[in-house]
Amino acid sequence: MIYPDKIIRSKRKTLAVCIDNLGAVIVRAPLRLSEDKIYAFLQEKEAWIRDKKAKKDAVGLALPPKCLDGYTFLLLGEPCKITLYEGKKIGFDKENGRLFLPQENAQARLLKWLKENAKRIFSTVAEQKAQEMGVHYQSVRISGAKTRWGTCSADNRLCFTFRLLYAPKRVIEYVIVHELSHVRHKNHSRRFWQEVEKYVPDWKERRKWLKERAILMEIF
Repeated sequence: MIYPDKIIRSKRKTLAVCIDNLGAVIVRAPLRLSEDKIYAFLQEKEAWIRDKKAKKDAVGLALPPKCLDGYTFLLLGEPCKITLYEGKKIGFDKENGRLFLPQENAQARLLKWLKENAKRIFSTVAEQKAQEMGVHYQSVRISGAKTRWGTCSADNRLCFTFRLLYAPKRVIEYVIVHELSHVRHKNHSRRFWQEVEKYVPDWKERRKWLKERAILMEIF
């Protein structure tokens, strides 16, 4: 039997279930709908729910604990283990996937380091891809957004969440090409997707990587 982690009641007329980024079962139900009908609905959807939860679990990612020592997250698609120490500078051992993080203000220091590296890497990729595509953008900004990997404004200013830094470079390149394609096409029309595919033929596979790891939007 499937039990919901949360039931959200509102004036809606239909019953729906979804699995959030952390694998929790969220039910949205009409105000006066009985729990018997809710559980009958969950039983009917049990196979679908179990399949979705299994896919979330297979990703093998978890949110960081209060103490970051020993926590492993993805950095450019590769596992990176945090080691807290009493020093003052952040050290990164790329070969062994280790990040040495000062104990004092650890999370704040980590966020600053992630954003600085995101700005450097995304700016470099954006410049390279823009030249390849023959388009021009105004600037690259880094945000802490948790709902979108990237955006392109009406005046062609690019913005990317620093969390995109968790993805492999090939996935980062897809997101950046996606936003640069909006310089020419301010929509998701057929011509827009043709533009994306011209420079990233396997964009669907790269986008799938992000969709399957939606939990990355919650990390830090």
